Amino acid sequence: MHPLKVAMIQNSAGADASANLAWIERQLRRLADIDLAVLPEVFALRGSDDDYRNAAEKVPEGPTIRRMAAWARKQKCWLLLGSLIERKRGKFYNTSVLINRRGAIAAIYRKIHLFEAQLDNGQVIREKDIYTAGSKPVLVDIEGWKTGLSICYDLRFPELFRQYSKHGAALMLIPANFTQRTGRAHWETLVRARAIENQCFVVAANQCGINPKTGVASHGNSMAVGPWGEVMAQAADRPGCRSFAICPEELKRIRTAIPVLTHRVLA
Repeated sequence: MHPLKVAMIQNSAGADASANLAWIERQLRRLADIDLAVLPEVFALRGSDDDYRNAAEKVPEGPTIRRMAAWARKQKCWLLLGSLIERKRGKFYNTSVLINRRGAIAAIYRKIHLFEAQLDNGQVIREKDIYTAGSKPVLVDIEGWKTGLSICYDLRFPELFRQYSKHGAALMLIPANFTQRTGRAHWETLVRARAIENQCFVVAANQCGINPKTGVASHGNSMAVGPWGEVMAQAADRPGCRSFAICPEELKRIRTAIPVLTHRVLA
């Protein structure tokens, strides 16, 4: 492994996919020598369930993937499309797509845990009303960094990340659209916990602002956390970008100082 320069993009997506993508591309163009850029969940479109169904595309040949793959190829940068709505055999999935420096798809991850909550105002969010759950964890190699993929609500299920860690993960990517209410209470605690308990780097790119169709506010506060649990980079509640480097020497230092991973007894 060698050091990776990483950027996480925090956006406030609306119902105009073209405008959302144009904004993201402007942010990406400002980045220099980035190895990996991480986008949030539903980065290209945020709206109602009907909006998601209408915008769903096939993987890997959908228009959003083609557009962003061209950018990755031109900039010679890895790019995680945090999630988009995938249509497959009459079903819909909340799907992450990882693109490599050549613009080729390196991994596809379908969200395993589907969010369900009743908000303070009585509004119910229930992803199973539209999505089918994925069933397979995905561990992928990004230039020597074994990387576990996940999406948003997966963050609450440590067994997924434990499985990645068990198979050698050093980096976890968590694109999200965490709500403001749950984010204020749990976001930082959960992101840092996943980093600490697995002694790995975690990059959690979140949405901010308000969904124009549902009125649900997202928490923002995208975070990059190191294996000691320290916050390396953090956004606030506005759209923007944060960049930082992850280093294998730091990973080795922490894992040597407290060899937690060698002391596990239970699977």
